Amino acid sequence: MWFSDKPVSFHIALAVAICLCSTLASAASFEYLYVEANEGNSSGGHSALQLGDEIFHYQHHDSGFIRLLKENRQDFHFQYRFLQNWRIHLSQVEVSEDTLRRLRDHFKLQFLAQDQQFKQLHQLQKDRALLRWLLNRQDTVVGTDFASILRLNAVGLFYAEGELDLQQKGEYIGMVNVKPSQSSFLLGMLRRKIEQYYGQNYLSRRSEQITKQIKLLTPSDWPLGQSMLAIDQFPPAIDSFAERYTDHLSGLVAIKVLMEERMLRPDAFLLTLEAVTPEEKEALERLRDQLMLSLVKSIHSRRPDWGYAVLVNIARLAAIDMTLQLDQWVFVDDFGMDSEWISADELAQYAEPMQIQIDDALSNWTQMREVLLNPGDLTEATYSKLEMSANRYFELLKGAWQPAIRIVGEKALPTKSIVVPDWVVPELTQQQLTLALSALNSYEAKFRQELAGYYRYDLITRNCVTELFRTIDRALLPLSQADVDPSKQAKYSMEESIKRLGGHISAAYNFIPFVSFQAVQAQYRVMTNDILDSYRDQQLKKLFVQSDRLTVSLRESNTLSSTLYSYHPEDAFFIFFTDGNAVLRPIAGLFNTTAGIGQSVLGLLTWPLDDGKNFKSGATGILMSVPELLFFNIRKGSYKYLSYNQFVKDDASKY
Repeated sequence: MWFSDKPVSFHIALAVAICLCSTLASAASFEYLYVEANEGNSSGGHSALQLGDEIFHYQHHDSGFIRLLKENRQDFHFQYRFLQNWRIHLSQVEVSEDTLRRLRDHFKLQFLAQDQQFKQLHQLQKDRALLRWLLNRQDTVVGTDFASILRLNAVGLFYAEGELDLQQKGEYIGMVNVKPSQSSFLLGMLRRKIEQYYGQNYLSRRSEQITKQIKLLTPSDWPLGQSMLAIDQFPPAIDSFAERYTDHLSGLVAIKVLMEERMLRPDAFLLTLEAVTPEEKEALERLRDQLMLSLVKSIHSRRPDWGYAVLVNIARLAAIDMTLQLDQWVFVDDFGMDSEWISADELAQYAEPMQIQIDDALSNWTQMREVLLNPGDLTEATYSKLEMSANRYFELLKGAWQPAIRIVGEKALPTKSIVVPDWVVPELTQQQLTLALSALNSYEAKFRQELAGYYRYDLITRNCVTELFRTIDRALLPLSQADVDPSKQAKYSMEESIKRLGGHISAAYNFIPFVSFQAVQAQYRVMTNDILDSYRDQQLKKLFVQSDRLTVSLRESNTLSSTLYSYHPEDAFFIFFTDGNAVLRPIAGLFNTTAGIGQSVLGLLTWPLDDGKNFKSGATGILMSVPELLFFNIRKGSYKYLSYNQFVKDDASKY
């Protein structure tokens, strides 16, 4: 054998190399992130776990619960490092492939289970709103609970708020002497195709069938049990009463739109001045034909949400047809009703970053137009992306002549909604409704109690840090020990953590983000440490290269002369940045405290005009400035309307 002819030293080196390669092959890592403190919800800092391209972290919600969030790596870094201007300390922890898989699988399971649990809570709220409305239908005033929760998505593309109610009462006159559009003729053709495929009067028969189904609907069965939840398990599947009702109504409206050959509302679509090229027209004609075929099939679908899908595609079909007729791009308005708006004054204040966003939006819109021309990419999904990019770009352009524009809120599917109309309702007696509401209230009370037991937020015992380490412990717990006594579980989790991570971190004693970061350094097998610059850090480094360091430092040390930061109301007013000069921090903090006091006094005078916003901002400023008197820095300022593309370009780190 060739092996025996080699010297002993060679055999040893070969064995070492094989072992080393084997170790490297099985080695993996994850990143523990410590986000420095800043003004806002995480004024004490924040912690997160980076597993590949996904980041998991816990966040306190206004509901009083702490929720596990899953975000794309770049999105997380953009939000925290750029927009919120927070430095991130990153520790790379060496683990085996098996350990990494355990962590990734468990965090994903935990996220999905919790998400489903809170979705069920929302379904309970919708059921309660529906039952109360059915019990009190004679009231002329619709409750805010009902109006905000029970809505029909995409119906607002065709009908105004309350229009269906008026039609039902015979009070709606409708549009008089309106010339039918080409799009209405297209819907007429679609209707005839459907009835050719499924038989004469199919739409009428389907409408009657759905109406009967609505009348026969009964409330959901919410069974009480000893325990309805487990932290890592999905809740029992319940067919929501409100969801079934709104799904049926959406289908009924979709059929009504087809039978009436209903046109899009004027506020439901975006008419651009952008010309369509001959090549794009050919692509859109093919897509129009695809949508027609899809709609013929969807109208007979057994999916519960088929009505919403049909309404969206009818709207898109109309928009595409208008585009072809006008030789100008027309799109359905896909901004959500909860979209964030920005005023003209704010647009002027942030003219430079907004122009960068416009340029980015134009680039994305141009790119998506090119994608549409590729026959292999001619799908409804591709068109959806084109629609989103167009909505964003042309909405940003409106800022030149409109008093306000929507800055955030585009949806992959249009959601323009209306309140559920008093149209067709389940035929239930008052007694049935009362008993159902009582059973639901009992179930919801117990459900909320169990949710609170698992996810109630506490500053010390249950925060973003403690829950992160508790989830790590559960992830590493052997399946054979999952059902043993909790005190023994803690022992097994500790043993597994020591074996797999190098040590164990107790959630009870590491509830402060900075302390937990130090614990990670001391306990886990940390391979490397790094500090990822915030947006201001990055830009300062650029300025130091371009200009005299002292000049730049003096100019950028305060908000009055800074070229990098512009004050906005979401930040409490301050004068000096104190994150870079620890020695002079108390002096700068004194000025900042004084500024906070001044804003608070002003806030008392302007209270009737701004509902106390100035006073609250001033009080926050004082709170953020006091630690600076003791050499601690929290506030670093934040930045609005920065470009995501700029972040990707400027972020030189491999992370």
